[in-house]
Amino acid sequence: MRTNPYATFSLPEIVAALNDGVAMAVGETPLTIAEARFTWPMAGTLLRLADPKATAAGIGQYDVLRARIEIGYEIPEVPDDGRRWTRDQVSEAVNWAVDQGANAVRGSCADDLDNLLVNAVMSLLDDPHAEFEDVAVENYGEEPETVSRWARDAAA
Repeated sequence: MRTNPYATFSLPEIVAALNDGVAMAVGETPLTIAEARFTWPMAGTLLRLADPKATAAGIGQYDVLRARIEIGYEIPEVPDDGRRWTRDQVSEAVNWAVDQGANAVRGSCADDLDNLLVNAVMSLLDDPHAEFEDVAVENYGEEPETVSRWARDAAA
């Protein structure tokens, strides 16, 4: 899939890609979306988009959102407030949030499941209709079963 280097994205578009991308990654594992390994990056991405200089210490202000995600299984709808972000800005925010979450939740660096989450979110940002098979082939050049196995192994 070819991305438009000049495209910008609204907060509702980013939230939709984030919700769907996390759900896609979760769907390849026996885990649930309510686990901190998923809620932390979801909230962390919004923190980093709001403040590109934010640190992991700032995630506390998103604890209410994390609790709502745990109950509702996705980030609640957000209004379009007119702000726009480039693909690079979104990628930086999602990668930062996943890395910070992996450290905070597991005391380690990102693993294959975390990487799948990032790739799924970014693929869905580019194409909201992308399927898991598209993410596997376009981002990894692998069969979907192989990527799914990596995600399950990382979740174990």
